[in-house]
Amino acid sequence: MSLTVFLLHMLPIVTAFQTTHRSDTVAPSGIHQYRYQHQLNPSSLPSPSSPSHFNIIPAVLQSTATSTTSPSSPDKQSFNSFNYSSHWYPVIWARDVPLNNPIRVTLFDVDYVLAKVKLPKNNGNGSADDDDTNNHDGDDEEVFYAMHDSCPHKKVALSEGRITSCGSPNKQYLQCSYHGWSFDGRSGKCVEIPQTVIFKRGAIVVDNDDAKISSDATKKKRREDATVVATTQVQGMVWIHPSLTPLEALSLMEEGKLSPPPRIPEVDLPGYRTTVAVRDFPIDWTVLMENIMDPDHGFFAHASSGAATGFDWYSADGEENVMDIEEDFMGGKGWTITSRVNAVDKLGKYNAQMRAGDVEKGKDSSSTESTKEPPKLATTTFVAPSLISLGRRQNNTAPSQFITGFWICPVGTGKSRFMSAAISKSPISIPRWLVHMNLNNFLDQDTFLLLGQHRAVLKQEAEGYLQNGDGPNNVRKSTYVYRSPSEKMGARIGQFFDATLSRVPNRKDALLAWYNRSNNDNKLFEAWPPRELILDRYNQHTKICPDSMGLVKNCDKVMRTSSVLGLGLLFVKICSNSMVQKTKRSLANPFSNELPTSLSALKHIAASVRSSLSPIINALIGCLLQHKTFYTCLSIALFSHWLASRVKREFYFKFNEDLHRKDVKYIANNWMDL
Repeated sequence: MSLTVFLLHMLPIVTAFQTTHRSDTVAPSGIHQYRYQHQLNPSSLPSPSSPSHFNIIPAVLQSTATSTTSPSSPDKQSFNSFNYSSHWYPVIWARDVPLNNPIRVTLFDVDYVLAKVKLPKNNGNGSADDDDTNNHDGDDEEVFYAMHDSCPHKKVALSEGRITSCGSPNKQYLQCSYHGWSFDGRSGKCVEIPQTVIFKRGAIVVDNDDAKISSDATKKKRREDATVVATTQVQGMVWIHPSLTPLEALSLMEEGKLSPPPRIPEVDLPGYRTTVAVRDFPIDWTVLMENIMDPDHGFFAHASSGAATGFDWYSADGEENVMDIEEDFMGGKGWTITSRVNAVDKLGKYNAQMRAGDVEKGKDSSSTESTKEPPKLATTTFVAPSLISLGRRQNNTAPSQFITGFWICPVGTGKSRFMSAAISKSPISIPRWLVHMNLNNFLDQDTFLLLGQHRAVLKQEAEGYLQNGDGPNNVRKSTYVYRSPSEKMGARIGQFFDATLSRVPNRKDALLAWYNRSNNDNKLFEAWPPRELILDRYNQHTKICPDSMGLVKNCDKVMRTSSVLGLGLLFVKICSNSMVQKTKRSLANPFSNELPTSLSALKHIAASVRSSLSPIINALIGCLLQHKTFYTCLSIALFSHWLASRVKREFYFKFNEDLHRKDVKYIANNWMDL
């Protein structure tokens, strides 16, 4: 599941799969689309040239990020102030949101409608950022609106609606497709109810006064108004703040009371390129995060990927290479944890020595390596609650030449959205869908394995709520068995989840509902889901990735075209051979009555063809019917159909039981059976 190997550790492969930094990332200076008549204070934003630029702690909180906590004596009380409702959450890559086509995103089991529109700059709807060059046409800029996916009228999903100007130039509103109610995306105000516009009294009509809309946002919400939430776009990612309106978020950011979403510094540096990926999983988001930050599983779960070395860099051996942990509570406003360990072979080196029967000599050789340049530090950083980054650095503050970022959206209880980016200085750019073809194979290797962990953790958590109410729940402490020196960070993250998950919005109710449906005498009787459901690439990835969906559609076109061309060639060849054979039989029997008829028919057909086809087409058909040319063209058509079908297959369910069993056999290549 962890993209640690495929993107970060398979550097020779991944660096080839890059799209340009400017097209994949947007670095807005705040929630610009909700400025109204306000201007965001630039001093509250991160500075790429600041000394702390390579600290991905949110910029507003960097001034308070000074204290660290030793993991050797963890204080669970320090997590008491962590509030999940006070943070930004990534929901989708901006490039994957279709223009003027509302979509549904989910956060903490709550559905939101998200819309991307283009509006003129400085028209009251927003203002442009200096570095925002993503899909701008002239003086237009992209703006994102988000609100609860429920029309106030009859609770129909607004994501099934459309974007309309309601007859007003330079305006874009979200219209429900059931009765036509329209809403302003900045304030949620209902600006039009078509059935009332003919009345002179009590009518709700379009209001073009931006100042009035802005002031209305501070007033009490009317029953006909939608519930709008703040959004912002940072480094190509769309973020939602579930507890704030756009105006509230803007005001708090100006006052320095709300941090913008965390950033990965390398994304903003010149010369870096990024490749982004997305996939939804029926796996709880906490389990997914733990998997990403677990380096030990790569030797086994991803044995066939050939990336054991990459995982090994981030592991610890408890002797020469001990993992160092640093924490920061950001003045009570958040939590960041960073692990560092020497990026050298550990398990891989020991395994090679064991196979060679020379472990002691391998240990002694370390003394000769002490004179070499110090190894890089394999650094893993988790900025709660959503961002993880991994990269090898020369020191604690140096930029990484290659880094992997993970943005995990807590879609809901038992669900997650996995978004990642490979960030490097590679000069090569290869289409995004090509990365996804390989990435999906990689992710399938351990996703089904996580299902067992997912079920056990959720069951234990639900039982904890039944026994202890809303208090902290020692789920991971009582469920997991930590023994590896590489699990130093994982154990601390487990403590964080145990102390805070009871405060996740809607989690307890959703979890108990699942438990009550699936539990009988403290045993889960819910059927184990099939691989086809857990590893359904089409619904989890292809449908939500425009690049992959576009490739699948192109494959369908190639398959149809090659089929038509191949069948057409065969038909023409068969008809031609039939004509020739019939003519030869007639000429071989001069007394046959068929001769005049056959010859006259052949002459008639030939005359008709000559009169209807140009000489160029005649020459082309004649060339195609030649033995060598015919079979060459037919082979190209068949190969095109085969290749397109193989590529298309990569975006549907693929990793069946047989492939898994073949995969498991590769473990012996990485770890010797002692």
